[in-house]
Amino acid sequence: MKQAIGKPTLEDELQQRFGTTDFQEIEATLMEWDNDGICEATDGCIVEPDGTCEHGCPSWLIRLGFI
Repeated sequence: MKQAIGKPTLEDELQQRFGTTDFQEIEATLMEWDNDGICEATDGCIVEPDGTCEHGCPSWLIRLGFI
Protein backbone atom coordinates (compact mmCIF):
# COMPACT_ATOMS: atom_id res chain seq x y z
CA MET A 1 0.00 0.00 0.00
CA LYS A 2 1.37 3.38 -0.94
CA GLN A 3 1.77 6.04 1.79
CA ALA A 4 -0.28 9.21 1.29
CA ILE A 5 1.83 12.15 0.22
CA GLY A 6 2.58 14.57 3.06
CA LYS A 7 1.65 12.21 5.91
CA PRO A 8 4.77 10.86 7.63
CA THR A 9 4.88 7.29 8.84
CA LEU A 10 5.61 6.50 12.47
CA GLU A 11 9.08 5.41 11.36
CA ASP A 12 9.61 8.82 9.75
CA GLU A 13 8.45 10.57 12.93
CA LEU A 14 10.79 8.50 15.11
CA GLN A 15 13.74 9.09 12.81
CA GLN A 16 13.10 12.82 12.76
CA ARG A 17 12.73 13.21 16.55
CA PHE A 18 15.10 10.60 17.94
CA GLY A 19 17.56 10.22 15.06
CA THR A 20 16.95 6.49 15.00
CA THR A 21 14.26 3.88 14.59
CA ASP A 22 16.02 1.51 17.02
CA PHE A 23 13.33 1.00 19.61
CA GLN A 24 15.78 0.14 22.41
CA GLU A 25 17.45 3.53 22.05
CA ILE A 26 14.10 5.32 21.91
CA GLU A 27 12.79 3.38 24.90
CA ALA A 28 15.77 4.51 27.02
CA THR A 29 14.91 8.16 26.31
CA LEU A 30 11.23 7.59 27.07
CA MET A 31 12.05 5.86 30.36
CA GLU A 32 14.30 8.77 31.36
CA TRP A 33 11.55 11.27 30.57
CA ASP A 34 9.00 9.26 32.53
CA ASN A 35 11.34 9.01 35.54
CA ASP A 36 11.83 12.80 35.40
CA GLY A 37 8.07 13.34 35.33
CA ILE A 38 8.20 15.23 32.04
CA CYS A 39 7.93 14.22 28.43
CA GLU A 40 8.17 15.78 25.04
CA ALA A 41 5.00 16.07 22.99
CA THR A 42 5.16 15.03 19.35
CA ASP A 43 5.51 18.70 18.37
CA GLY A 44 8.37 19.36 20.81
CA CYS A 45 6.42 21.00 23.64
CA ILE A 46 7.18 19.81 27.18
CA VAL A 47 4.25 18.07 28.88
CA GLU A 48 3.51 15.58 31.63
CA PRO A 49 4.09 11.97 30.52
CA ASP A 50 0.33 11.38 30.19
CA GLY A 51 -0.42 14.83 28.78
CA THR A 52 -1.03 16.72 25.61
CA CYS A 53 0.28 20.18 24.81
CA GLU A 54 -1.73 23.34 24.24
CA HIS A 55 -1.65 22.55 20.51
CA GLY A 56 -3.32 19.17 21.09
CA CYS A 57 -0.24 17.01 20.45
CA PRO A 58 0.18 13.97 22.72
CA SER A 59 3.32 13.05 24.62
CA TRP A 60 5.53 10.50 22.91
CA LEU A 61 4.59 8.01 25.64
CA ILE A 62 0.95 8.31 24.59
CA ARG A 63 1.77 8.34 20.85
CA LEU A 64 3.71 5.09 21.16
CA GLY A 65 1.09 3.42 23.33
CA PHE A 66 2.97 3.24 26.63
CA ILE A 67 0.18 5.18 28.34
